[in-house]
Amino acid sequence: MSQPPSVLIAGAGPAGLILAITLLKSGVPVRLISKESTHRIGSRGAGVQARTLELYDILGFLPEFLKAADTALPMRRMYALPGGSQVVKVLPIADRVEPTPAAPHPNPVSISQEVHEEILRRYLTELGGVVELGTELRTFKQFPDHVWVHIVKTDSAGVESTEIAKVDWLVGTDGVHSVVRKQLGLTFLGETKEEQHVLVGDIIVEEGLDRDFWHYWTPPSSMMVLRPGTKETNGYRFAYTGGPEHWKQTVPTRDEFVEEFYNVIERRDIKFGAMPWASSFKPSMRMVDKFGVGRVFVAGDAAHCHSPTGGQGLNSSVQDAVNLGWKLALVATGRAPAALLDSYSEERIPVIAEMLKLTTALHEKTVATVAGGVAKDDSAFTRGGALSMLGVNARGSRIVLAEEGPAVGGAYGDAGVPGRVRAGFRAPDAPGLGGAAARLFELFGPPAHTVLLFGGDEDARFAVASAVSRWPRGAVRGVRVLPAGQSAEGLLGEVVQDREGHAYAAYAANGASKGEMTVVIVRPDGMVGAVGSAAEAVDRYRKLIFG
Repeated sequence: MSQPPSVLIAGAGPAGLILAITLLKSGVPVRLISKESTHRIGSRGAGVQARTLELYDILGFLPEFLKAADTALPMRRMYALPGGSQVVKVLPIADRVEPTPAAPHPNPVSISQEVHEEILRRYLTELGGVVELGTELRTFKQFPDHVWVHIVKTDSAGVESTEIAKVDWLVGTDGVHSVVRKQLGLTFLGETKEEQHVLVGDIIVEEGLDRDFWHYWTPPSSMMVLRPGTKETNGYRFAYTGGPEHWKQTVPTRDEFVEEFYNVIERRDIKFGAMPWASSFKPSMRMVDKFGVGRVFVAGDAAHCHSPTGGQGLNSSVQDAVNLGWKLALVATGRAPAALLDSYSEERIPVIAEMLKLTTALHEKTVATVAGGVAKDDSAFTRGGALSMLGVNARGSRIVLAEEGPAVGGAYGDAGVPGRVRAGFRAPDAPGLGGAAARLFELFGPPAHTVLLFGGDEDARFAVASAVSRWPRGAVRGVRVLPAGQSAEGLLGEVVQDREGHAYAAYAANGASKGEMTVVIVRPDGMVGAVGSAAEAVDRYRKLIFG
């Protein structure tokens, strides 16, 4: 007999799907519901950043994801008006970054969110999960040790049925109009740009545009973008700022949009097909004051919304889910105290606050650039750098242990200095290993922490092994990393040999290569939880997590 769900997740977009995957990989029963009667269509949030690709790598489904994604960094064509066909500039969306052993996925990829979510659902199914469509959370009431939820299910004939259920935990990943956030009473701080209006959607382009480019036109005080989407259907995603005043209240039909394009852009050689979906919005920049209360949490768009400039939204949602997922798994299985969940808000609020600053500044620059003419200044369209999210960190968190003291700087910091791994930052990869894994990313991910041991004499290594043995069963894997050419008995669980030297270069240049010991504890979300030089670090960090 299957276990009853410990966690109810309301909302089956990327945040809900990734949270369910993280929990199921950790052995936690999950119920994932969506009030929609069908899965969503459309490209929507198509940009996937480098840090998200790393998370998908350690979660175990990156190869399938990359097969479906467009991994080529596109070029932008900017056209002169009137006429709309003369190319005035051709520029890259972002400069290509060469992969390194420590950062194997440094460049963003593009994928329709419709396809993205389909891949996540397939992986969810492999883990034994399912999305319940037509199932809406209406209300909830929480108590010290459980949550009662009121759910309404609507069948294919439109008939509703009511369910009252008891769950241990509730997470709202139910979008910007989140029922969970509103009923939890969380403040949604920020502003809405009431004077601005953006129309987005997907449309088929039957002829007239080169799919190797993103296409930009800038009529007075507005902008039209068409960028390739699904190859099989000649689909494109469009974004149009401006447009008729009445479009702020009513989404245009396909024919109304096409006629607006022809009249404003003045190119009738572009032939359009069907418009599968369209939506309009006013840019909002908002976030919650905290990410949860008691046994109820929010993640993704339920916790923050912002301008789509910079491609940070979906990626931030995924990172919310993974951060919450490993912590909730430890608490739900009785291994860690509920106080661990306080670190979810503590770690995500600084990241989201800084993300809002970045995306809002980029949005304002884009608006100003469009008003002034894109041909004069295209810097607002430059991507890369911090937007890759490789420097997003949890420095200063109460559950991060660094012997050198807390690092200073922002939540969108740099990606780290080679050989000086820092607590609170992403854990680098290292290929070319022999033994328990071929690369370090294979050792990371839920449900367990990974303790990496570099160097040290026999007594020091024994002390680390003893410290690891005091952790809860199944919550940690100990891995001794040997220099190239060195062999040893399997003290500390698993052993890998750093045949090509990348692991020591990334983690241990500060002494372990000379025989001194370095201990690095990698959290299930691929972040470094602790860096130390003795077994004491393993015990101190364990107490931070497990009490």
